[in-house]
Amino acid sequence: MKKFIKDEVYHIVYEDLNEFFALTDPKNPSKDMHRNNASQLKDLGSDTNWRYGDEKNRENFYVQRFSPTKGKSLCADAVKKTMADKSYKKLITQALTYKKRIKYEDVGNRISVAKAITGEDKYFARFTNSKKPTVKICINICGSASVNQEAFIEIAKTAIPTIYALETAGLSTEVYYCAFARGTHEDAAEYTATHVKIKSSQQRFNWTTFAPVFCLGSYRESVFASWINSEHNVDGGLGQPMNDSAIRKFNNFDYAAVIGLNAVGPVETVNEIFKSLGKTTGS
Repeated sequence: MKKFIKDEVYHIVYEDLNEFFALTDPKNPSKDMHRNNASQLKDLGSDTNWRYGDEKNRENFYVQRFSPTKGKSLCADAVKKTMADKSYKKLITQALTYKKRIKYEDVGNRISVAKAITGEDKYFARFTNSKKPTVKICINICGSASVNQEAFIEIAKTAIPTIYALETAGLSTEVYYCAFARGTHEDAAEYTATHVKIKSSQQRFNWTTFAPVFCLGSYRESVFASWINSEHNVDGGLGQPMNDSAIRKFNNFDYAAVIGLNAVGPVETVNEIFKSLGKTTGS
Protein backbone atom coordinates (compact mmCIF):
# COMPACT_ATOMS: atom_id res chain seq x y z
CA MET A 1 0.00 0.00 0.00
CA LYS A 2 1.09 3.55 -0.74
CA LYS A 3 -0.13 6.78 0.82
CA PHE A 4 0.83 10.21 -0.41
CA ILE A 5 -0.53 13.72 -0.85
CA LYS A 6 -0.30 15.35 -4.26
CA ASP A 7 -2.10 18.40 -5.68
CA GLU A 8 -4.74 18.68 -2.93
CA VAL A 9 -5.43 14.93 -2.99
CA TYR A 10 -4.63 12.36 -0.32
CA HIS A 11 -4.10 9.11 -2.26
CA ILE A 12 -4.44 5.64 -0.72
CA VAL A 13 -3.34 2.98 -3.21
CA TYR A 14 -3.64 -0.81 -2.81
CA GLU A 15 -1.80 -3.18 -5.16
CA ASP A 16 -4.55 -5.81 -5.14
CA LEU A 17 -7.69 -7.01 -3.35
CA ASN A 18 -5.85 -9.23 -0.89
CA GLU A 19 -3.84 -6.28 0.37
CA PHE A 20 -6.93 -4.09 0.46
CA PHE A 21 -9.00 -6.47 2.59
CA ALA A 22 -6.08 -7.45 4.82
CA LEU A 23 -5.28 -3.83 5.67
CA THR A 24 -8.90 -2.74 6.16
CA ASP A 25 -9.95 -5.43 8.62
CA PRO A 26 -11.65 -3.54 11.48
CA LYS A 27 -10.35 -6.12 13.93
CA ASN A 28 -6.76 -5.24 13.06
CA PRO A 29 -6.44 -1.45 13.09
CA SER A 30 -3.33 0.15 11.70
CA LYS A 31 -0.63 1.00 14.21
CA ASP A 32 -0.40 4.40 12.54
CA MET A 33 -4.12 5.17 12.96
CA HIS A 34 -4.82 8.61 14.42
CA ARG A 35 -5.88 8.29 18.04
CA ASN A 36 -9.12 10.19 17.42
CA ASN A 37 -10.30 7.66 14.85
CA ALA A 38 -10.92 4.78 17.27
CA SER A 39 -14.62 5.60 17.80
CA GLN A 40 -15.24 5.60 14.05
CA LEU A 41 -13.60 2.20 13.75
CA LYS A 42 -15.86 0.89 16.50
CA ASP A 43 -18.92 2.09 14.56
CA LEU A 44 -17.99 -0.24 11.71
CA GLY A 45 -19.07 -3.13 13.92
CA SER A 46 -22.77 -2.45 13.36
CA ASP A 47 -24.47 -5.17 11.30
CA THR A 48 -27.07 -3.34 9.22
CA ASN A 49 -28.56 -3.50 5.73
CA TRP A 50 -27.31 0.05 5.24
CA ARG A 51 -23.72 -1.11 5.61
CA TYR A 52 -23.90 -4.56 4.04
CA GLY A 53 -26.93 -4.53 1.71
CA ASP A 54 -28.09 -8.01 0.67
CA GLU A 55 -25.35 -9.59 2.78
CA LYS A 56 -26.97 -8.02 5.90
CA ASN A 57 -23.97 -8.61 8.20
CA ARG A 58 -20.19 -8.83 8.22
CA GLU A 59 -20.10 -12.62 8.29
CA ASN A 60 -22.12 -12.94 5.10
CA PHE A 61 -20.17 -10.11 3.47
CA TYR A 62 -16.89 -11.92 4.09
CA VAL A 63 -18.32 -15.00 2.34
CA GLN A 64 -19.82 -13.18 -0.63
CA ARG A 65 -17.00 -10.73 -1.40
CA PHE A 66 -15.11 -13.46 -3.29
CA SER A 67 -18.13 -15.34 -4.62
CA PRO A 68 -18.71 -15.00 -8.38
CA THR A 69 -22.40 -15.94 -8.20
CA LYS A 70 -23.92 -12.56 -7.36
CA GLY A 71 -22.08 -10.61 -10.03
CA LYS A 72 -22.80 -13.19 -12.73
CA SER A 73 -26.53 -13.22 -12.06
CA LEU A 74 -26.83 -9.45 -11.78
CA CYS A 75 -24.83 -8.68 -14.91
CA ALA A 76 -25.87 -11.49 -17.24
CA ASP A 77 -28.69 -9.53 -18.88
CA ALA A 78 -26.70 -6.28 -19.00
CA VAL A 79 -23.79 -7.97 -20.78
CA LYS A 80 -26.07 -9.74 -23.29
CA LYS A 81 -27.94 -6.51 -24.01
CA THR A 82 -24.71 -4.62 -24.66
CA MET A 83 -23.23 -7.33 -26.88
CA ALA A 84 -26.43 -7.47 -28.95
CA ASP A 85 -26.64 -3.70 -29.40
CA LYS A 86 -26.23 -2.74 -33.08
CA SER A 87 -24.35 0.43 -32.17
CA TYR A 88 -21.97 -1.62 -30.06
CA LYS A 89 -21.32 -4.13 -32.86
CA LYS A 90 -20.59 -1.33 -35.32
CA LEU A 91 -18.35 0.38 -32.79
CA ILE A 92 -16.28 -2.75 -32.20
CA THR A 93 -15.93 -3.45 -35.93
CA GLN A 94 -14.62 0.04 -36.58
CA ALA A 95 -12.44 0.12 -33.49
CA LEU A 96 -10.59 -3.02 -34.54
CA THR A 97 -9.01 -1.04 -37.38
CA TYR A 98 -6.04 0.68 -35.81
CA LYS A 99 -4.24 3.59 -37.34
CA LYS A 100 -1.24 2.60 -39.42
CA ARG A 101 2.18 3.95 -38.62
CA ILE A 102 4.48 4.75 -41.54
CA LYS A 103 8.22 4.23 -41.38
CA TYR A 104 10.45 5.15 -44.31
CA GLU A 105 13.42 2.96 -45.29
CA ASP A 106 16.02 2.86 -48.09
CA VAL A 107 14.77 -0.48 -49.44
CA GLY A 108 11.32 -1.89 -50.02
CA ASN A 109 8.55 -2.14 -52.59
CA ARG A 110 6.16 0.74 -51.74
CA ILE A 111 7.56 4.04 -52.96
CA SER A 112 6.61 7.43 -51.59
CA VAL A 113 6.68 9.48 -54.79
CA ALA A 114 6.85 12.78 -52.91
CA LYS A 115 9.95 11.69 -50.97
CA ALA A 116 11.59 10.21 -54.08
CA ILE A 117 11.10 13.43 -56.06
CA THR A 118 12.65 15.52 -53.29
CA GLY A 119 15.73 13.29 -53.38
CA GLU A 120 15.46 11.79 -49.90
CA ASP A 121 17.41 8.56 -49.35
CA LYS A 122 14.62 6.76 -47.50
CA TYR A 123 11.56 6.81 -49.73
CA PHE A 124 10.24 3.26 -49.35
CA ALA A 125 7.23 3.19 -47.00
CA ARG A 126 6.60 0.41 -44.49
CA PHE A 127 3.26 0.32 -42.67
CA THR A 128 2.81 -1.21 -39.22
CA ASN A 129 -0.12 -1.37 -36.82
CA SER A 130 -0.02 0.98 -33.87
CA LYS A 131 0.60 -0.68 -30.56
CA LYS A 132 -2.61 -1.46 -28.73
CA PRO A 133 -2.80 0.59 -25.54
CA THR A 134 -3.77 -0.50 -22.06
CA VAL A 135 -6.99 1.18 -20.95
CA LYS A 136 -7.23 2.15 -17.27
CA ILE A 137 -10.78 1.96 -15.97
CA CYS A 138 -11.99 3.31 -12.64
CA ILE A 139 -15.14 2.02 -10.94
CA ASN A 140 -15.89 4.92 -8.58
CA ILE A 141 -18.13 3.48 -5.88
CA CYS A 142 -18.26 6.58 -3.66
CA GLY A 143 -21.79 7.65 -2.75
CA SER A 144 -23.62 9.58 -0.04
CA ALA A 145 -25.21 8.01 3.03
CA SER A 146 -28.65 8.19 1.39
CA VAL A 147 -27.71 6.21 -1.72
CA ASN A 148 -29.16 2.71 -1.69
CA GLN A 149 -27.66 -0.59 -2.77
CA GLU A 150 -29.46 -0.59 -6.13
CA ALA A 151 -27.62 2.57 -7.19
CA PHE A 152 -24.25 0.97 -6.41
CA ILE A 153 -25.26 -2.15 -8.34
CA GLU A 154 -26.04 0.00 -11.38
CA ILE A 155 -22.43 1.24 -11.34
CA ALA A 156 -21.22 -2.35 -11.57
CA LYS A 157 -23.76 -3.20 -14.27
CA THR A 158 -22.35 -0.38 -16.38
CA ALA A 159 -18.70 -1.13 -15.66
CA ILE A 160 -18.74 -4.87 -16.40
CA PRO A 161 -20.15 -4.66 -19.98
CA THR A 162 -17.76 -1.77 -20.66
CA ILE A 163 -14.77 -3.90 -19.66
CA TYR A 164 -16.12 -6.84 -21.67
CA ALA A 165 -16.49 -4.59 -24.70
CA LEU A 166 -12.96 -3.26 -24.51
CA GLU A 167 -11.48 -6.72 -24.10
CA THR A 168 -13.59 -7.95 -27.04
CA ALA A 169 -12.00 -5.20 -29.13
CA GLY A 170 -8.59 -6.61 -28.24
CA LEU A 171 -7.65 -3.92 -25.74
CA SER A 172 -6.06 -4.78 -22.41
CA THR A 173 -7.77 -3.25 -19.40
CA GLU A 174 -6.41 -2.34 -16.01
CA VAL A 175 -9.29 -1.91 -13.58
CA TYR A 176 -9.39 -0.10 -10.24
CA TYR A 177 -12.08 -0.08 -7.57
CA CYS A 178 -12.05 3.51 -6.32
CA ALA A 179 -13.68 5.98 -3.96
CA PHE A 180 -13.18 9.69 -4.65
CA ALA A 181 -14.27 11.82 -1.71
CA ARG A 182 -13.98 15.30 -0.25
CA GLY A 183 -13.43 16.29 3.36
CA THR A 184 -12.77 12.82 4.75
CA HIS A 185 -9.86 14.03 6.87
CA GLU A 186 -9.58 17.22 8.88
CA ASP A 187 -5.80 17.57 8.76
CA ALA A 188 -4.90 16.21 5.32
CA ALA A 189 -5.71 17.32 1.77
CA GLU A 190 -9.12 18.57 0.71
CA TYR A 191 -9.76 15.43 -1.35
CA THR A 192 -9.17 11.72 -0.78
CA ALA A 193 -8.78 9.13 -3.55
CA THR A 194 -8.72 5.45 -2.67
CA HIS A 195 -7.53 3.16 -5.49
CA VAL A 196 -7.63 -0.66 -5.38
CA LYS A 197 -6.28 -2.55 -8.39
CA ILE A 198 -8.66 -5.43 -9.07
CA LYS A 199 -7.38 -6.39 -12.53
CA SER A 200 -4.00 -5.92 -14.16
CA SER A 201 -3.54 -5.61 -17.92
CA GLN A 202 -2.12 -9.15 -18.00
CA GLN A 203 -5.11 -10.74 -16.26
CA ARG A 204 -8.22 -11.94 -18.01
CA PHE A 205 -11.65 -10.95 -16.73
CA ASN A 206 -12.61 -13.08 -13.75
CA TRP A 207 -15.94 -12.96 -11.92
CA THR A 208 -14.30 -13.83 -8.60
CA THR A 209 -11.96 -10.86 -8.91
CA PHE A 210 -14.90 -8.53 -9.56
CA ALA A 211 -17.16 -9.99 -6.85
CA PRO A 212 -16.34 -7.27 -4.26
CA VAL A 213 -17.67 -4.59 -6.63
CA PHE A 214 -21.17 -6.01 -6.10
CA CYS A 215 -20.97 -6.01 -2.30
CA LEU A 216 -21.99 -2.83 -0.51
CA GLY A 217 -19.77 -3.79 2.42
CA SER A 218 -16.69 -3.35 0.23
CA TYR A 219 -17.42 0.36 0.33
CA ARG A 220 -19.19 0.96 3.65
CA GLU A 221 -16.84 -1.24 5.64
CA SER A 222 -13.56 -1.67 3.77
CA VAL A 223 -13.19 1.73 2.08
CA PHE A 224 -14.42 3.45 5.25
CA ALA A 225 -11.78 1.49 7.18
CA SER A 226 -9.10 2.62 4.72
CA TRP A 227 -9.95 6.23 5.62
CA ILE A 228 -10.26 5.56 9.36
CA ASN A 229 -6.95 3.65 9.52
CA SER A 230 -5.18 6.78 8.35
CA GLU A 231 -2.61 8.67 10.37
CA HIS A 232 -4.81 11.71 9.71
CA ASN A 233 -7.79 12.70 11.84
CA VAL A 234 -10.92 11.48 10.06
CA ASP A 235 -13.98 13.72 9.77
CA GLY A 236 -16.95 12.64 11.90
CA GLY A 237 -19.20 12.25 8.87
CA LEU A 238 -16.49 10.80 6.62
CA GLY A 239 -16.85 13.67 4.18
CA GLN A 240 -18.86 13.53 0.97
CA PRO A 241 -18.48 12.21 -2.59
CA MET A 242 -16.25 14.22 -4.90
CA ASN A 243 -18.36 15.76 -7.64
CA ASP A 244 -17.78 15.18 -11.34
CA SER A 245 -16.28 18.61 -11.98
CA ALA A 246 -13.67 18.03 -9.29
CA ILE A 247 -12.77 14.66 -10.80
CA ARG A 248 -12.38 16.28 -14.20
CA LYS A 249 -10.23 18.97 -12.60
CA PHE A 250 -7.73 16.23 -11.77
CA ASN A 251 -7.95 14.82 -15.31
CA ASN A 252 -9.89 11.77 -14.09
CA PHE A 253 -6.78 10.82 -12.08
CA ASP A 254 -5.34 9.49 -15.37
CA TYR A 255 -8.12 6.95 -15.89
CA ALA A 256 -9.53 6.59 -19.41
CA ALA A 257 -12.98 6.37 -17.88
CA VAL A 258 -14.44 6.94 -14.42
CA ILE A 259 -17.64 4.92 -14.06
CA GLY A 260 -19.68 6.16 -11.11
CA LEU A 261 -23.21 6.98 -10.02
CA ASN A 262 -23.80 9.36 -12.95
CA ALA A 263 -22.23 7.14 -15.60
CA VAL A 264 -23.71 6.83 -19.07
CA GLY A 265 -24.34 3.41 -20.61
CA PRO A 266 -21.63 0.93 -21.65
CA VAL A 267 -21.82 1.69 -25.39
CA GLU A 268 -21.52 5.43 -24.79
CA THR A 269 -18.64 4.87 -22.36
CA VAL A 270 -16.73 2.65 -24.79
CA ASN A 271 -17.29 5.16 -27.58
CA GLU A 272 -15.82 7.97 -25.49
CA ILE A 273 -12.82 5.80 -24.61
CA PHE A 274 -12.15 4.99 -28.26
CA LYS A 275 -12.38 8.67 -29.13
CA SER A 276 -9.83 9.51 -26.45
CA LEU A 277 -7.50 6.85 -27.87
CA GLY A 278 -7.74 8.34 -31.36
CA LYS A 279 -9.78 5.52 -32.85
CA THR A 280 -12.19 6.01 -35.73
CA THR A 281 -15.66 5.31 -34.40
CA GLY A 282 -17.80 6.80 -37.12
CA SER A 283 -19.72 8.93 -34.63
